[in-house]
Amino acid sequence: MKNQHFVLFLALTFSLMTSCNSTSKTPTSSSATAKSETTMTPKQRPSLVNRKWDITEVSGQDVRKLRLAVTPFLRLTGEAEGFRLSGSDGCNNLMGSYDVGDHGTISISKVAFTRRACPENGDINAELTKALQQVNHYTLSKDGLSLTLNKGEGNPIIKMELAR
Repeated sequence: MKNQHFVLFLALTFSLMTSCNSTSKTPTSSSATAKSETTMTPKQRPSLVNRKWDITEVSGQDVRKLRLAVTPFLRLTGEAEGFRLSGSDGCNNLMGSYDVGDHGTISISKVAFTRRACPENGDINAELTKALQQVNHYTLSKDGLSLTLNKGEGNPIIKMELAR
């Protein structure tokens, strides 16, 4: 009889534990993640973090004219993820860190790229590397759809649009 009560007690305890933890964490698909990154309610204040930014221009060069296999992009994660920078130059992946200060200041550091050979991409890797080293300000459009990384105030060096 004691064993039956003990088994019943264990079963009830397990049942309570699983029912109390009803919020499961299921992995989201990349399309769901991309959608959550780009959707914005009208009352939200635009943010540069946790969004995918397609690079459109680097040092005055329109990268869309290069017809790369993959659109170059940057993604900046927020404080919870450690202010990380990630992305692609159209061939190689990049990673690094950043910090945002007052009045639109930003510092990018510890940038590293993978090193695949991509002769069709020209010198975009070198240009992007050089540009990221020079960035110290950013400008986010009021609608949150474009982000410009600047060398000094008002001197655009990398222009980006919110990925769709």
